[in-house]
Amino acid sequence: MSERSMPHDLAAWACPHGQDARRGCTTCYEESTDPDTSHPYWEVAAWFTTSRPLPIKTLQDAHHHDRHFALDQPSTPLVYLLTGRARASDSVQAIAGVVGFLMHNRHVVSDFTVTETRATRRSPGTPSAPNPTRQTDKWLQDRRRPDGRAP
Repeated sequence: MSERSMPHDLAAWACPHGQDARRGCTTCYEESTDPDTSHPYWEVAAWFTTSRPLPIKTLQDAHHHDRHFALDQPSTPLVYLLTGRARASDSVQAIAGVVGFLMHNRHVVSDFTVTETRATRRSPGTPSAPNPTRQTDKWLQDRRRPDGRAP
């Protein structure tokens, strides 16, 4: 199941810790590393904007994260795509956990505004095999029309 758009009311976006998932939650971020296998894996994508460019080193360092995080800039200035995996009970908590990565790294990403999110539930077991292509390419491929053309 893929959840692309959710209601705009704050209650629908509240994580278990009362934070707006689109603003991130460091507690959800820390909890998503828990090896509790009762929660499913979620593949999360969050598009966000910043007021100043992120250094190239920051983009590269996110790729070395142990939860298959990727931070890419899909050809638009000051617009970025953060993707990652999280264990969570629902999509809102998964989004809060992945965006919590940005909160956890406030020394690099001082301010951001999440503009769009996507959370896809994976099987309760182990996550899917790593994809050799960049995460940006994977998410953009998902957005193509049935005839294969870009939207």
